[in-house]
Formats: sequence, structure tokens, C-alpha cells
Amino acid sequence: MKNLHIPAVCVHAYGGPEQLQLQEVPVPVPAEDQVLIKVMASGVNPIDWKIREGFMKHPLPYIPGVEASGIITAVGESVFGKKVGDEVYGSVDGSYATYAIAQGESLFRKPHEVSFEEAATMAGARTAWGALFDVGGLVKGQRILIHAGAGGVGHFAVQLAYNAGAYVIATASAENIDFVTSLGASEVIDYREAPFETQMDPVDIVFDTVGGDTTERSLAVLRPEGTLLCIVQMPDPGKVTEANVNALWAGTKTLTSMHEVHKLLEKGLIRPYVRKVFHSLEAAAEAQEYSRSGGSGRGKIVLKISEE
Repeated sequence: MKNLHIPAVCVHAYGGPEQLQLQEVPVPVPAEDQVLIKVMASGVNPIDWKIREGFMKHPLPYIPGVEASGIITAVGESVFGKKVGDEVYGSVDGSYATYAIAQGESLFRKPHEVSFEEAATMAGARTAWGALFDVGGLVKGQRILIHAGAGGVGHFAVQLAYNAGAYVIATASAENIDFVTSLGASEVIDYREAPFETQMDPVDIVFDTVGGDTTERSLAVLRPEGTLLCIVQMPDPGKVTEANVNALWAGTKTLTSMHEVHKLLEKGLIRPYVRKVFHSLEAAAEAQEYSRSGGSGRGKIVLKISEE
């Protein structure tokens, strides 16, 4: 594929969705520890539009996207255990393109029963695992409140906490109560009906995937010396001290956590859910704006790039 060009979405300046420009770029060449994949689907994450808008910096120009699923088409000399034709998923920088490179160790074989669209959302499971276990130290028998239990990270967190033997409480909109219950939540609170802190007993851990005033309101439902896990924003330190609880940044994303969730995916103990699929690279701006608008939904957003 040397000297060939492929379609990709590129960002040359920070700003609105109009900065997502579809253009032709050279086919990336994998280094000895990398593989080249034909991208079938890319996860669409808040970090994608946050970088585009300049809230987080990235050298310009760049191709958006941080996770994908696809088919290996070339393998670097020092990559072992993977071969051309393998269907894989995992961390892929620049995944808004028909082909992309990734570190060989950051890709995992896609189970046959999992679609490319579903596999492209698994970074949410990695985030949830890192927060709950690597940072939060969640163990069997603890009580945990998971905000936005139907969301892209929350729906994985509910499944992971349930599998760990925790007593799971989650917030969700009324239309998603049955869905979140099916994932393993023992209690699901309709956050629109009344403030969640008035509808529950204290918990050991709160996992906040929402931010805003939800973060500091969560302090009220923690037991003394309980833990608030944050992946959006941190609460006021003075209010944390006053509540006699702990607040920890839990946005860790490690290869070890990806290995753990991959094992659960292979065993069928967790399942990814896709909220909405946008078809083709031309829909990248629409997909990012859909992510940016938030709102209730089940699972994660996906940009479908190639057909099987």
C-alpha cells in the first residue's frame, strides 16, 4: 500500500465541528512494534470533541479518535501473537480513518460473537475497571452508587461492580431503569423524579461519570471515610474535608485494566451496548455533536467507517 492515500478526518485548527475536514492522507506505515489495521468502526468519545474545541491540547494537524475495531493488514517485525487477518479492537490513536496504526500490545482479538461496532466501545470498560478497582479498590459486599448507569462508561461500571459482588445502586432516566436493572443494579434511581441523595441510604463508594453539581451532591450519600471516584471533575476540597470522605481522580487508563475487561468479554460476563451508529467518515461532525449534546441513552456512540 506504499504511496497510496486513504480517506481520513483531519483537524488543522481548534474550533467547532466545521474543523473536521475529510481529506486524503498517506497510508500510515507501522513501526516494528506496531500493526496496521483496516478500521471497521471507531468509538466516539467526549475526549474527541474536547480536543477539537481546544479544551485539551494535541499537536496540529491530527486525526481524531482514540479507540477502534478492525482487521489487521500488516504486522511489524517485533509484534508476536498477531497476524494479518485477525479481527481486533483496542486503543487506536487517529481512528477516524479507513486505516490506522496501533501498538501491537494494545490490541485484543475480537470475540466472534461481538460485532465490530460493539468492540469499538470497549475503552469505556477499561475506564470503568481502572476507576472501580485500580483506584477505588472495590471489593465484594461494598455498596456503590454509579451515576449514569446506562451511559457509555456507566453501563460497563454496573456490570463490573455486579460481577465483583458489590451491591450496586445506579442513577438513570425512567426509560432506562429496566435496562440498568438487567445489567446487575439492585436499585435504580430516577434522577429526574427527585434528588438522588433523597432516595437512597449511604454507600461506601460513588462513581461519578457526570460532573456538574452531581459531584458535590454525591458527598452527602457517602459513609464516613467513603470514597468519591471522579472522572469528570473534582469537588471542592473543603467540602470533602467537611464531609469526612475521600475524593480521588479515577481517570486512569492502563493496559492491565484492558486485559482484565478483555477476559470478562471473552467469558461473556460483560457486554458492550451501542447507543447510536453513524455511518461513514462524512458523519464524523454529526457524531461528535451528538456526543457533545449528551442526553439520555444506552451505551456508547460509534462511527462506522468500513463495511465487512
